[in-house]
Amino acid sequence: MKEIIRAQDGYEEFPIRTQATEGGHGENRIGTMPSVIIETAYHSNAEDVAALQDPVFRTASMKGVEKGYRLFREGKDCLPLKAEPIEGIHLSAGGSKQVDVVFEGYPQYPIELITTNVGCPPGWTCTDGRVRIETPDAKPSQITLRCENAGSAPIFWDTQVIDDDGVKSPPVRHWVQCTRRPGGAVSGPGVTAGIEAATAG
Repeated sequence: MKEIIRAQDGYEEFPIRTQATEGGHGENRIGTMPSVIIETAYHSNAEDVAALQDPVFRTASMKGVEKGYRLFREGKDCLPLKAEPIEGIHLSAGGSKQVDVVFEGYPQYPIELITTNVGCPPGWTCTDGRVRIETPDAKPSQITLRCENAGSAPIFWDTQVIDDDGVKSPPVRHWVQCTRRPGGAVSGPGVTAGIEAATAG
């Protein structure tokens, strides 16, 4: 619930207890099966009342409940969505390479791999990328990095995973160094990430 609720605009800092607490409630004390009492917000708190009247908050809360039950049933822990580090690469001008985006957690599919440029050298055109993956088995979680020309400075990118509930992994910073082919001249611009077309100018 914490992961999904805090992924919604306006609820990034909403207070949510991170650990369950033992209590003497009859529902748990005398229950003959695994049981939990879920209390997300209270009508005695003004900020909670506003949240409870917001369909975005209510939907996110119930998606979190559903996900918690589902992961418990499947024997999985509540593991936050997190992308693993991506190594920097060297590419020759005109070349491209598929790079794996490895992540942990249990995102709700479809997911998107979003690659955003955060360091484009002057005079270059750097194009962001977006890859949509419909199901866990649809295709490998990869982005395609491409260099149209060569230059002396590396190009920096942030890549993150975003799931269908709006949960975002923290961005992972990585780089591409576009190099000239043997006998080729160094020239400007461009590099592209993901599935967008490369541009030069």
